[in-house]
Amino acid sequence: MARLASTVAGTPHSGIREMLALARAVPDVLNLGVGDPNFVTPSHIIEAAAQAARDGFTKYPPSEGFASLRQLLAAKVKTRNGLDVTEEHVVVTSGGTGGLFTSLLVLADPGDEILLPDPGWANYPPMAHVLSARPVFYPLDPGRGWAPDLDALASRVTARSKVIVLTSPGNPTGGVHHAEDLTGVLELARRRDIWVISDESYDEIVFEGTHVSAAALGDADRVLTVFTLSKTYAMTGWRLGYVVAPPAVAASLGKAQEPVVGSTSSIAQKAGEAALTGPQDCVREMCDAYRTRRDLAAAVLDGADVGYVRPRGAFYLMVDVSAAGDSVTFARTLLEREHVSVVPGSAFGPNGEGWVRVSLCIDPDVLSEGLRRLAHVVAGCSRDRLTSAGTLD
Repeated sequence: MARLASTVAGTPHSGIREMLALARAVPDVLNLGVGDPNFVTPSHIIEAAAQAARDGFTKYPPSEGFASLRQLLAAKVKTRNGLDVTEEHVVVTSGGTGGLFTSLLVLADPGDEILLPDPGWANYPPMAHVLSARPVFYPLDPGRGWAPDLDALASRVTARSKVIVLTSPGNPTGGVHHAEDLTGVLELARRRDIWVISDESYDEIVFEGTHVSAAALGDADRVLTVFTLSKTYAMTGWRLGYVVAPPAVAASLGKAQEPVVGSTSSIAQKAGEAALTGPQDCVREMCDAYRTRRDLAAAVLDGADVGYVRPRGAFYLMVDVSAAGDSVTFARTLLEREHVSVVPGSAFGPNGEGWVRVSLCIDPDVLSEGLRRLAHVVAGCSRDRLTSAGTLD
């Protein structure tokens, strides 16, 4: 058999996917690890997609996306995100994942360094690896709601640094960056002439305060902002995202999609138009549901005296399991003993060790019962560690 390309063969596997695969083999598992809304895409969006298919929108669309959708997206980010752009700034992508990968493909050459949040989304390092770039992690501070440590970030910048990736609201942290932190990152990027990719996939899911788009604070000529309809409208399977970038960069993004995906589904794009122009009550209702689940999770963990960082957005919560050992061992133990699946924090970077990610986009009864079982295992593992150390009889 012929040899596979070494770059792809050596691509690290997602720790999220690994836990999901293990969970599938466990009967009656309570899955607290999946980051996929348990809501069905709103009916008016589904009906619009079906009508679009009947109307003949089954052909190849432009690589950069339909002009009609790009105009709506430009209006959305102007109204909701404060970005003064036109359709020439917008490229429709195959989900937020496609937007992130294509952005890195356009900006980073082999050997360049990409500065990634730690903990950060598990797919960032594999993207860097496939592009033969070097991932460099900068820490987020749990004591400040997972804000970026600006001094640590600056210390990691070298002559090879090409891109800083920001994520707010954050996956896996649920952190929402304040304007002053974003401004600090932009100032560093300006001084060192570095691109910024702002991953704002959860921009519409904020529980307290407001979401601030990095590009709205200035330096928009060096910021690429990645959005997706997946989380806002429960459209994960539709694979519909978009990137807002300076027009010259946007043109390159459209071209870079041609050899990778060609273009985004015509039917999904028409569904996206219906999502943007239709009733927005569904967005508020889903966000309210995630907030209620966040508060439920906090109450369970507070009652069990288990630490966590209260998320201000997205639909994840990071739980402190450091007293129970390393995060992978804990996650596997929890799955084996209690049939509860979570994602070990180490899947999101070195700074995620000692934590596990819990999803809030699941049934509240499953969430509360899973967290009660998690707390039981934390207590048991902590006692076991103390006993083995001779602290207890």
